[in-house]
Amino acid sequence: MQVNLIRYGLIWMAASVGMMLLGLVLAQFGAGMPAGLATVLPPMVASVLEGMRIARATRKPLQGKAAWTNAAAMTGVVAVLTVIQLPLYWNNPVIIEARQTIPHLYLAGIFVLLLAVILMINRLFLSHGIKLGLKRLEE
Repeated sequence: MQVNLIRYGLIWMAASVGMMLLGLVLAQFGAGMPAGLATVLPPMVASVLEGMRIARATRKPLQGKAAWTNAAAMTGVVAVLTVIQLPLYWNNPVIIEARQTIPHLYLAGIFVLLLAVILMINRLFLSHGIKLGLKRLEE
C-alpha cells in the first residue's frame, strides 16, 4: 500500500499554513514558537494521518522497505513543495539578509540536512500512524 502523495502534500501545506498563522498570532502577543517546530510539525501531522489511512485500508503494518520507500516519496513531496513556495519567501527581509550573508552552498547543505530530518520524521511517524490506526481498529 502506498501513501496518497497528493493528500500528504495537501495536509503538509495546510499544517504549514497553520503554523505560519499561529506564528503571526503569537507574534502579536510578543510570544514566539520554537525555531524548528514549523519544520517538524507539518510532516509529523501528515505522516500520522496517512499512516492511519493505510492501517484502515490494509489492516496490517508496512514492511521495512515499503515504509522507507513511502517515507522517501513523502520527503520528495516536501522538497518539491518547498521549492515551489520559495518565491513567496524570497523577498522577505529576513531571507534577503540570509541570502546576502550566508554562502549558497551552505544554504543548500542546510536544505539537504533538513530533508534528511524530514525523512526520518516521515518514517517514524508513518509507522506511528499505522500503529495508532491498527489500535483504533481493535477497539
